[in-house]
Amino acid sequence: MAQIICWKSEDGKIFEDKSKYQTHLRKLATHRRAQRKLKIESDAADAVWAELYEREQSIEQWAQMVIDNQHLFWAEAARGEPGDWDRVGKKFERSKKASVMPAPRLLEFTKLDLYWDDCVSNSHSCPHDGVTNWGGRTAGAPRGYPGFTGNIEWMCEWPLEFAGIHLASDLFACGTFRSGRQRAHTGTGGYRGAGYSEKHGCETRSSGFDFRLYAADWPGLARYYEKRKMWKTLGGRQLDFA
Repeated sequence: MAQIICWKSEDGKIFEDKSKYQTHLRKLATHRRAQRKLKIESDAADAVWAELYEREQSIEQWAQMVIDNQHLFWAEAARGEPGDWDRVGKKFERSKKASVMPAPRLLEFTKLDLYWDDCVSNSHSCPHDGVTNWGGRTAGAPRGYPGFTGNIEWMCEWPLEFAGIHLASDLFACGTFRSGRQRAHTGTGGYRGAGYSEKHGCETRSSGFDFRLYAADWPGLARYYEKRKMWKTLGGRQLDFA
């Protein structure tokens, strides 16, 4: 009786050719490694985020904090909006010359036009412990919360061959509602351009949005603002804010 030898991979595909089977296993391993970089253990992530919420800093320092800890923000985007993020670490096309799709890399904030408002709109978003109130239709609910509002733009390293994939705009994609961790909120906005950056030496993609940071979500930011305001009220006399 004739026997057929074949190999079955963990994703259910069957191969008669061992070399093709091994090639497929290597592809799966590459994908797993890329995906692991996007995943963070829940308890450890909560502890890291808690420290970031409480860190007393200016808006400019907050922006640098995002750059320094961007893996946390990308991980939340991937967790809340799996879609295209599941393709990170995979070849986008079947061609042998096709490139593996990377995760975006945040390079800089090119616009950071935010100001304090005692009543930042909660029509489309709210703090983690608040409620939304579209057009004031919910009787008895607040119409806004204190925090920072304005406009923000950023630039990411992103290969032009993946121009049709919009992961670079997902930096703040999943706010309080979806994960409870990434507590920054975007509104109207999106794609702002793409091209080669001489400054950074790579292909880039820019994004921009209306933006909100609620004081209840980022208490360290709020404390820093209040202390600076108090200093100005006292005539600029240096105070110890430690």
